[in-house]
Amino acid sequence: MQTSSYLARYLQHKLLYIYPEKIIPMKKLLLLFILTLTFVSCEKGELNEEKLDNVSTKVIGEWELYRDENLESIIDEWTGTEWTYIDQWFQNTRDNSEIILEFKEDGTFVDRYANVPIANGVWGKLEDGRYYFDYVQEENNTNGELTQRRFITFYCDNTYSIKVAGNERAVYYYRMIGTTECSDLINYNVSN
Repeated sequence: MQTSSYLARYLQHKLLYIYPEKIIPMKKLLLLFILTLTFVSCEKGELNEEKLDNVSTKVIGEWELYRDENLESIIDEWTGTEWTYIDQWFQNTRDNSEIILEFKEDGTFVDRYANVPIANGVWGKLEDGRYYFDYVQEENNTNGELTQRRFITFYCDNTYSIKVAGNERAVYYYRMIGTTECSDLINYNVSN
């Protein structure tokens, strides 16, 4: 209480000093202060909504897997005592795959095959600008293939790829359902 009465006396003194012929009642000053805070709060809320809208327009929607690439170790040659191996990229093209990721405005997603939900989780945008998603699993019923974070790389408005954290041997490509992917903007590991 002592601090607030000191502040009130200080402000009153300053106001009397600045405007000696006009004394502004403290109630009006307090009202002006509250209105200023309200305006700033509303403006900040609007900026957050705009930021969410920018994220939403890029991620929200239904996406279908149209291609995946995998780096496989294959037999190269026989040395006389053992086989040597080399790594080679392979692709799978999936026309009308019905492997679908549906990202929702509330920050959740559903992984489904056709109309059958398979798994779900949450998605977001990191401070470095990358998009990600994580599967949510029950503690006593986990799928080891779904424990790592997935990172999304956009190539255009309707095409992105997904890489699994810690796995540089696979890339999954998705397009917005009902559109044609922008393959000319993508450096695939396997050229057609």
